[in-house]
Amino acid sequence: MKAKKSLLFYILLNILISAATTLVVLLIWQAAHPSPQMTGSKTIPEANSGTLSAPSSGEAETTPSKPEFLQEDLQVLIRSVVGAGNLAMEYVQIFNQSEGAVNLNGWQLQNGRGQHFTFPAMILNQDGAVEVHSKAGTSTVIELYWQSDAPIWQSGDTVTLIDAEGKIQATYQIP
Repeated sequence: MKAKKSLLFYILLNILISAATTLVVLLIWQAAHPSPQMTGSKTIPEANSGTLSAPSSGEAETTPSKPEFLQEDLQVLIRSVVGAGNLAMEYVQIFNQSEGAVNLNGWQLQNGRGQHFTFPAMILNQDGAVEVHSKAGTSTVIELYWQSDAPIWQSGDTVTLIDAEGKIQATYQIP
């Protein structure tokens, strides 16, 4: 009987310590990775809608049409191309060094030979990166997949990143 009480005590102690540790880790994570703060009552546009919803209070809109956390002065670059010519390893890393988040919806990666990848609706946070893999796979928030059955990139190619308005935002020459 005493062994059962002792075992129950240690199980409860383990549960309490695990819960406290989880809480501490979540608090540290939240402090180190704050989510972008939006002001006003605007919402992020739906994919391909191109417009923002009006304030719910019914008063006229007096602020810019983009949420404040989305960056106007874009500084998105192609950081590297890894594994060019090898479909299993090949990917392009895109990095946002802007002062805020960037909406990549409708942006494209082009290889100069008529192939292009169009980004889905996604926000790339400040100092965030995303990898665009050439091979087939399931996309996540940090890895996108071109779904190609052959390599996209070759040595000497120029990778071009074009925004949704057709402006070149970055280029990268593959060695």
